[in-house]
Amino acid sequence: MTKEELIKLVDDVIGEKLKDVLQQQSDNQQKWIEKILTAQRQQEQKAEKPNVGRLIRALAAGKGDPQKAAAFAQKAWKDEAIVKALQTDEGEAGGYLVPEEYSSQLIEYLRPLAVVRRMNPVIIPMETGTMSMPAVTGGASAEYIGEGTNVPKSQPTFGQVKLTWKKLACLVPISNDLIRFSSPKADEVVRNDLVGAMAQREDAAFIRDDGTNDKPKGLLNWIATANKFEANETVSLANVTIDLAKAIYYLRKNETKFLNCGWILSPGSELYLRTIRDSNGNFAFKGEMDQGRLFGFPFGVTTQVPDNLGDGEDESEIYFVDFADAAIGESSRVEIEISSEAAYYDGSNVVSAFSLDQTVLRAIARHDFAMRRNTSGAVIQAVTWGSSIVS
Repeated sequence: MTKEELIKLVDDVIGEKLKDVLQQQSDNQQKWIEKILTAQRQQEQKAEKPNVGRLIRALAAGKGDPQKAAAFAQKAWKDEAIVKALQTDEGEAGGYLVPEEYSSQLIEYLRPLAVVRRMNPVIIPMETGTMSMPAVTGGASAEYIGEGTNVPKSQPTFGQVKLTWKKLACLVPISNDLIRFSSPKADEVVRNDLVGAMAQREDAAFIRDDGTNDKPKGLLNWIATANKFEANETVSLANVTIDLAKAIYYLRKNETKFLNCGWILSPGSELYLRTIRDSNGNFAFKGEMDQGRLFGFPFGVTTQVPDNLGDGEDESEIYFVDFADAAIGESSRVEIEISSEAAYYDGSNVVSAFSLDQTVLRAIARHDFAMRRNTSGAVIQAVTWGSSIVS
């Protein structure tokens, strides 16, 4: 074989193998590109899915008319998910029922703002207006007996806790310029206005309302009177520690299961506990509270627990509850009505949405709150710990 023939043979063999290697590299690169693009699409879909603010803006732009709202969503964002939701749920009597998928997302946005929801009570879907939950009101007992002695009879006693829809309505005026503005930040503003209003009133009801005048009954009125006590008048680290421990003890002595216990505090009480120091100048509770816990249990802070109770307007309350025995029954839908001509009360005057170039959004949610056992919570009352901070 000549030198030229040998070189050609080597080139043919190596060239074929090199071609295979390059093809394999190209195939691998294509697979990686496809994986990256798929992951990117999934991330985009995940980010787009919970756009409740965009749904509400579309409804506002369409003045509550689903077809006009769908056309707005298609033109403004080409958002097929919003368009589909609007086209499959027709408005009724000038109102609109937010589809279940978006209603559930609305509740998810509500949870961080509403302290009671953030403590993870049991959520019960209620498709009709009422629901009864069984509750054990008394337990069976056991006794030691001697030979030939009859076993004493005992049996648990049962009751029912009834949940009945209460209608929560909130009214939010929205600037028409904000509705027309296409930035995603506008979606957040519209959504947060709605859920903020709902969270504020809902927390007030679930914590302190008395169940009259079409309102839910809150923790204060569900919890047994025997589980309520006043804080020690002498405010000191020792007495504060005893009061907090006593709240836990009230649940212990009533055989609470301690499945999901937590505290609810006012801002004044929280700041006092964060700043109180021991005799050595060390913060007593701050380190643990920075981790979101107090006495080992999570806590939530809300202005819906007042700091101005009592004759001196310097008292507050602290709640310790096993939220495994707390339940929220709610409809799976939120009803929305929209008007650009309505008048509304702004806290001091009745103003016209039309003259202010606003669209008024009214959202209605239906739910109720109950405790399965009224001894699964304790309330420390007449708490003046934070009075020096909030005065």
